[in-house]
Amino acid sequence: MTETARTLETLELAGGAPCLDFVNTINSRLDPEHDYLIQYSDLAGWASKVGLISPTQVSHLQKRAKENSAEAQGALETTRTLRELLYRIFSNAVKGSEPNKKDLETFIASYGEAISHGRLVKEADHFATAWKLDETLEAVLWPIVHSAGRLLLSEELGQVKECPGCGWLFLDTSKNQTRRWCSMDTCGSRDKMRRYIKRKQGKKKQ
Repeated sequence: MTETARTLETLELAGGAPCLDFVNTINSRLDPEHDYLIQYSDLAGWASKVGLISPTQVSHLQKRAKENSAEAQGALETTRTLRELLYRIFSNAVKGSEPNKKDLETFIASYGEAISHGRLVKEADHFATAWKLDETLEAVLWPIVHSAGRLLLSEELGQVKECPGCGWLFLDTSKNQTRRWCSMDTCGSRDKMRRYIKRKQGKKKQ
């Protein structure tokens, strides 16, 4: 998926779950041209965009990243490794393939680490998980891993699809499970245009 202006501000959130939107921070899985997470500040900006952290937390994390470049680089490398791990796990699930045993073991370890940092808070008639997301530079990854765990453990896993146009992952919540594209404004529109051109070329040959 190629955007005219490749910025976090214009990046579409088509995944339907934080973990899937996180995996989609590369413009295309089929023909990758642009990574939206080039530096740590991008990760903080993305986390703010999807509502995981507040503007105050963004400022705190970005300040810490500037003061600790080695820590920031390590957190960014961990981020990219996690992103590829989640992509492999969910892409395999979409295809109906058996998950890689090592990938699952790695995820389980990450999931256990993430939830150990969460705390349960009462909200009306249920509990929700709260996080101190400016505790470390990698803290913003905890709710992402938690989101992935919840999706893997739910029946919604069967609703995860992979866009044939760009390879982005998304949760199909349409009534009849007929959604095909990550977005009709991008990959869907391109497919319509390709089919239109093909029809016109076919008519010319007649």
